[in-house]
Amino acid sequence: MKPLSTFILTVLTAMIITGCGTDPAEEELQQAAPEVENKGSVEEVEFPHIHGLAFTEDGEKAFIPAHSGLRVYEDGVWKKVEGPRHDYMGFTMTAEGFYSSGHPSMQTDYENPLGIIKSTDEGKTIEVLGLEGEVDFHLMAAGYNSGAIYVMNPAPNSSMDDTGLYMTTNEAGDWEKGSMNGVSGEIIAMAAHPEEQSTVAVSTEKGVYLSQNAGDTFEQVLDGSPTPALTFTHDGKMLAAKGIGKETTLQVIDLSGEKQQIQAPEIKEEDAISYIAQNPQSAETFMVTTFKKDIFYTEDSGETWEQTAKEGESQNNS
Repeated sequence: MKPLSTFILTVLTAMIITGCGTDPAEEELQQAAPEVENKGSVEEVEFPHIHGLAFTEDGEKAFIPAHSGLRVYEDGVWKKVEGPRHDYMGFTMTAEGFYSSGHPSMQTDYENPLGIIKSTDEGKTIEVLGLEGEVDFHLMAAGYNSGAIYVMNPAPNSSMDDTGLYMTTNEAGDWEKGSMNGVSGEIIAMAAHPEEQSTVAVSTEKGVYLSQNAGDTFEQVLDGSPTPALTFTHDGKMLAAKGIGKETTLQVIDLSGEKQQIQAPEIKEEDAISYIAQNPQSAETFMVTTFKKDIFYTEDSGETWEQTAKEGESQNNS
């Protein structure tokens, strides 16, 4: 087995290379492809890639951007979402809708890349907030109710003079750079506190780091292992997935650093959790995805997990 840090960084690199950018020929085939029905009357849904995960504010739906548009989990079934099949990256949900970056559908007139966009109707339409044609943010996090958006900027652009961590509180009108003092390693994941604008967490191959001053300084709150997935629970605690395969654990960390553990689903060898989301209406309901495109769902804080997709294929019941 590969060392965990090597495995995760290799997978992340592959995901960025293969999952960034929509090939026109591929998209034309996806747009023209007929709907395939399996398992009785229930459509089989595919996940070419998984670029994020989030629940809606009412808790009724979970969304995944899957390279060729959005997928939605509702009433125990995965479905394709109507609307343009943008290749969303940096997907992050708030109480009002979602923010994202990525690449536009070839069937639309948006410039590539999208810059930063917002949707308040579950992706049926989008509003470009800024940086269209300039930048694709692979790492982005928005506070669920705070109005703060954080991005990891990959290259200088018209709004940001440097690479690194930036925050906006007026939907990309102005950006403030964080110094990121105290962080060690390559940033793998990022999460914004649901209520506090200045509280943000990042993870690297060396653990989880927390900042309470908009990213200027960070304190390490989880060490000893790469942590490929990170989010905030809706009561303001960090939820981090660390480890690989059967060694995967889900760690709940409060702002003081105190830790608890949630039972993780059974992860295949040489796979790891890539995204985590908590239902805002049910503190015990979580969904996780893996790098090999398995998806798991629990309504009892991990005591039992249901697998809703396997290797990029939905497990819908007829």
